[in-house]
Amino acid sequence: MSNLKTVRIVLSLLLLGVVAVLPLAAQNTPVAGSLISVNFQEALTAVEVDRAAEPLFEWFERPRSRHGVRVLEVRFWSRDFDGTPIEALSTVYIPVLSGTTREAPVLSFLSGTTGVGDQCAPSLEQPEVIRWGWYRQNMMAYAAQGVITVFPDYLGFNNPDIPQRYFSAAAEGHLMLDSLRAVRRVFTEYPHLIRSSVRPGESSFTAGYSQGGHAALAAADMNRSYAPEIRLDGAIAFGTTNSVEVLMKEAAYYTPYILLSYRWMYGDEVIRYEDLLQPQWIPTLEADVMGMCVDQFQTFFPFVGTQLYTPEFYSALHNNRLESEFPLLKEVLDANETGLSGHGKPVLVFQGNQDIIVTNPAQRRYVERLRASGSEVEYIEMDGVRHRHTRPAGFAASLAFMRRHSAVPLP
Repeated sequence: MSNLKTVRIVLSLLLLGVVAVLPLAAQNTPVAGSLISVNFQEALTAVEVDRAAEPLFEWFERPRSRHGVRVLEVRFWSRDFDGTPIEALSTVYIPVLSGTTREAPVLSFLSGTTGVGDQCAPSLEQPEVIRWGWYRQNMMAYAAQGVITVFPDYLGFNNPDIPQRYFSAAAEGHLMLDSLRAVRRVFTEYPHLIRSSVRPGESSFTAGYSQGGHAALAAADMNRSYAPEIRLDGAIAFGTTNSVEVLMKEAAYYTPYILLSYRWMYGDEVIRYEDLLQPQWIPTLEADVMGMCVDQFQTFFPFVGTQLYTPEFYSALHNNRLESEFPLLKEVLDANETGLSGHGKPVLVFQGNQDIIVTNPAQRRYVERLRASGSEVEYIEMDGVRHRHTRPAGFAASLAFMRRHSAVPLP
């Protein structure tokens, strides 16, 4: 089968809301969500969590920690964008409770863009040196409020042979749902590492920042078809970017990462650099993209599309002519838009009115489309809040959302 024909089949399945899974040898295929390894990392008291989280929250409101937290590293099996098995790495944050066993909701949270090369994996963040998001502290803060929290690295990270599956709806949805499966297995297969009376309840949530919001809604789209045994009670999105096409219009410096990842996934017949990018960017594009994390590429590639795109592509992108002039790219972009399948899950969207990555008009249009698709959407637009501050600014409200929609109370 030609690469182009394979791409069209995969895209057709995605557009129909069906998980694209290529033929596999069933008896040799690892079970999605099954565990590879589990290792203890650290334990913190509630006071230590509060102290560690101070740089994340800065001047924003947050409740004081109620529990200590145990941190585990968990490797598990997931499915790549095309359905093939792939290893995933996550960090799990467990609220430490004593006494009577109590159930808690489980939250899977994905980061914003950090890069696509292995050195940019969110689990490697050293925020005291280079801040990507204070993600470890953010996840500790959720666990300290009684939420079992899992923070996976995107698929493709921790694998030197491939880049991160950047803005791949299928890869992100598989990862989030499989991480929720894996957490539950940790409690049954590694009870000696838990050392807490908390247990996962039937309620689950997905959440994410920027690219992670795209992933949280991808998981909602796929919940019924891919992991129907997971009860997903809602999705939370901070400064979410759900339309890849809109992102390419409004913040062009993400486009080289999108194009490189999609070229690896869908082939050079679909993603032709020479048709999309000005010639000076192409000779070193792959080395530049694979070598730079977010703090570097945002000062290297231009934010404005006229400085990056060919005139033909820029004009087609901004005048809604992709379908006629770049039809294969348009198919890929449409297939990777998330949240609009009619999943019916409650959704909470945070937007800062000082956000330049996802503008307020674009976010409002997306929220209206999400509501029209059948979701109950709570939309919170926050004054004076930039893209990077949506998580600390919205933390307390995100907890309140989980309390309202969870099938089990927060312990």
